[in-house]
Amino acid sequence: MLTLGRVDRVRVQVGYRARPDGPAHEQFLLDLPVPEADGARDGEADYESQVLAALEPVLYDGTAAPRHYSLHQHRSHNSWGPSPGTLDIGLLVTTGTRTADSDESLDGVTRAFRDLLELADRSEPVPTTRDAAILRARTAAGTAYAVDPDTLSISAEEHHQAENSWSVRLHTSAGDEFDVVVGLVDGYAGSVRVRHEKRTEVFDSVGSE
Repeated sequence: MLTLGRVDRVRVQVGYRARPDGPAHEQFLLDLPVPEADGARDGEADYESQVLAALEPVLYDGTAAPRHYSLHQHRSHNSWGPSPGTLDIGLLVTTGTRTADSDESLDGVTRAFRDLLELADRSEPVPTTRDAAILRARTAAGTAYAVDPDTLSISAEEHHQAENSWSVRLHTSAGDEFDVVVGLVDGYAGSVRVRHEKRTEVFDSVGSE
């Protein structure tokens, strides 16, 4: 029988952009398992509604009224092997032009992701090794900005042991840079923040006398 199967994992991606047709300057990713009871066929619609309800705070971003957004959903399932049934939810929020990075984005996403983690069937965070953090950082940057993770080079890294998180700076040969935090929410390695910067070169002009 042709079926989408049960939902075993949910992958959430939240991005912020200055204008509706512009690229996201910052993206947050969350990968989490679905509780067995909620992943059953009869509970999928209810669980999806819970996910969307948890994400609503990110629309406000420090404002009283919700901002404009784009939302997409994708389901995938393979009939062979141990591949889980996955629900991908992507949310892009339009913030308008900013003069500086806003902590409201971080606060809203942190609250939303923490609520989603409360719904998930997950164990307590375990220490994230350097290799695991680098792999997660490369994968997240590649997913968020459609670059080949294997081509990303490490510019800097820092381990925040008390928070069980890692800060990793990656760059491409074309000049794109990504500031990545792995373990953003309560040290859970599946919660990642990626900031994108386009490196600019400055040329000095020297005139002749």
